[in-house]
Amino acid sequence: MSIAVNGLPSSRKTPGVFLSVLLGATPTSAGAVPKKVLVIGNMIGSALTGSSPTFSVAAGTATVATPYLIPSEGDAVTYFGRGSELHWMCRSVLSQYPDAQLYGCAAAEASGTQASAVLTFATSASAAFTVRLRLCGQVIDVGVSSGDSVTTIASAVSDAINDAADLPYTAQNSSGVMTVTAKHAGPRGNTLIVDAYFVSSTGAETRIGSSSTSSGAGTTGTWSTITTESTEYHLQSGATQDSIATVLTNIEPVKYDRIVIANIDSTNVGRLVTALNSQAAVTVQKRQQGVAPSTDTNANAITLATGQNAPKLQLVWHYNSRIPIWAVAAQTAAARLIGDGVVGGRVIGEATDPAANLDGCNLRDVIVQPFVGDQPTAAEIESALNNGVTPIIPSTDRPGYCAISRSITTRSLSGGVPSYSVLDTTNVTVCDYVADDLQADLAVTYAGAKLAADSSDGLPPRAQGVVTPSIVRSHIAGKLKGYEESGILTDVDANMALLAVEIDGSVAGRLNANIPCEPIPGLHIFGGNVIQAA
Repeated sequence: MSIAVNGLPSSRKTPGVFLSVLLGATPTSAGAVPKKVLVIGNMIGSALTGSSPTFSVAAGTATVATPYLIPSEGDAVTYFGRGSELHWMCRSVLSQYPDAQLYGCAAAEASGTQASAVLTFATSASAAFTVRLRLCGQVIDVGVSSGDSVTTIASAVSDAINDAADLPYTAQNSSGVMTVTAKHAGPRGNTLIVDAYFVSSTGAETRIGSSSTSSGAGTTGTWSTITTESTEYHLQSGATQDSIATVLTNIEPVKYDRIVIANIDSTNVGRLVTALNSQAAVTVQKRQQGVAPSTDTNANAITLATGQNAPKLQLVWHYNSRIPIWAVAAQTAAARLIGDGVVGGRVIGEATDPAANLDGCNLRDVIVQPFVGDQPTAAEIESALNNGVTPIIPSTDRPGYCAISRSITTRSLSGGVPSYSVLDTTNVTVCDYVADDLQADLAVTYAGAKLAADSSDGLPPRAQGVVTPSIVRSHIAGKLKGYEESGILTDVDANMALLAVEIDGSVAGRLNANIPCEPIPGLHIFGGNVIQAA
């Protein structure tokens, strides 16, 4: 083998030692490349204000359909507005994965109706009590004094909601009638939950319902203009769907490893799937995965997942989520990459190990549904996993918080028949990792190479820079064995017969290959019998 020194021609006669420093001569491993997370949702495009009581929420400074690097929660507030969908999504990612390479991109908010709910207080207080709000994981207590009018009570409760500026809604009062309004227009506001209680001087709680509820101190409260889903009260009447089509077009030049959308409708989820498939095409090679949320019923979540049936899409399901469901999806995406070390867990994420077993990965901020009937049953979890839905379940390690049951794709059917060959998201992550790593390696290893057929005597070419199919095949085989040694692939030797590299029969200078890639499975189930011995 002869060695060529760049810039030193063989015709040079002047004596001396000439060393060329070649930087970047070795390829960068796909595992060494930072993983990018992109979240897509609405921003507060115009300042929100109210006069009874007075409040103001500043508009974000971002330009719609333009990605922004978000290194901190403060940047999310500045760009997208406090309490916006994107603020919640960015905060959730950074809470789980503080060092995430995070980007946010605002989809234009539709000119529609904001979801709302009404809480009406009647009769002045005859004794002191407390109004307790349980909103998006926060507990807010508002003191009421004996003699307070309903206007005073409703105004104080409204103030407390507005003062909790991260909440996804605001409140206004009119003569004891408090209206809670989502910060964004559109149907996603209908998934937001409100919950309020009267607390007596002895600490006894009485939940305020959709019919007149007594505080025990003269005042009553009633929720109206709400939708009751199981045991939860949701805002209602949010209308007019937005679209992420322009965002998906604008982000095409850049690869984002995980793209998370706030959208819960099949149309926009389908747009994401189409974009993921298009960008993964062999001539584009931007291999990405998408994450979408659902807080709907088990049956409706399954309908959404099977309607897409896409290996590059994950549908995160958390029924009647107390925190915005788009935040749940964002934190799930972050946990997939980094694991749960932030809460002292043991799960290692896909950014470190593309074949990471994510079963039971803890989510830092996602809280358990307070009503047991809203938590997924064993049957619902199994049904979800059989139909391409990733259930979020109560954590076994952190009471009151949630974990990923099993991280799976929405692909559960082939020709309408159940097929689980691409069940776990790691099947996609591993194959994408191998493709990315081989792409980078081969581009560097064979840069400027010439192509010849394998010799009849089996010997390698004598000329420098000439490669043959068998040389390339051997190199790829070595890479595959390396992936196996790293715990990424399995059965490499058994699959080696499937590794084929051959010269194209009609296009000069082209090699074609089939590269077998069998991801190593996670240990998901252990079965056994405990037998009494004599």
